Amino acid sequence: MQRVIWAMILFLIQASVHADFFSHKAPNKPSTAEIQSIFAQEFEQQLLFFLPFDFPIEIERTHATMAKALLPWVELGLINKKNTRFLAEKQMYGELREVSVGGYLYSLNQENPYVSEQGFFYGRPKLKSVLDVQQPTHINANYVTEVYLTWYVLDIPDWVQQVDLRHRKMRLLRRALESESKPFEERLYFKYQDGKWQLWDDEGRQTLF
Repeated sequence: MQRVIWAMILFLIQASVHADFFSHKAPNKPSTAEIQSIFAQEFEQQLLFFLPFDFPIEIERTHATMAKALLPWVELGLINKKNTRFLAEKQMYGELREVSVGGYLYSLNQENPYVSEQGFFYGRPKLKSVLDVQQPTHINANYVTEVYLTWYVLDIPDWVQQVDLRHRKMRLLRRALESESKPFEERLYFKYQDGKWQLWDDEGRQTLF
């Protein structure tokens, strides 16, 4: 939905001009230095997190496939595993009955410095290059511009290279590792207010994903 909103904004920037546009002197496009400063302020201190499953997870000991999928995260010290018992419905004597079964409980290892409630830290965004900046357009009493840029992931911890990145679920981590040579592309929208350019958040917070 957010992408649809920003697509509509792009249409306004490219095809719509405010009625009194020519009565105002448009500001200069933001410079590369200004864009770098805004990107750094808005995004480069954000921590990026990856969460392969919704934790906590409790499974029966007989669920070997799921236990195998969770094992690498246990071995990396990113999640904890402990023995448990819980009630589960089983077909017995022709009817469903609740019985006590042995299982495993998996939870986030909050003692690991790379782990938070949001998941596993895998880096921070860093601006790579500015590819294009649109001419400012007058919309809703503000001048707005679209900035087309690339960014990559910085400060990637060692654990990222210790997981099997061939799995489809790991695509985000795989892209993060290759992002310096194959950066992410993004279109952001800036507005000119109070004599300076800033991230345009009137239609909701802009994100990199």
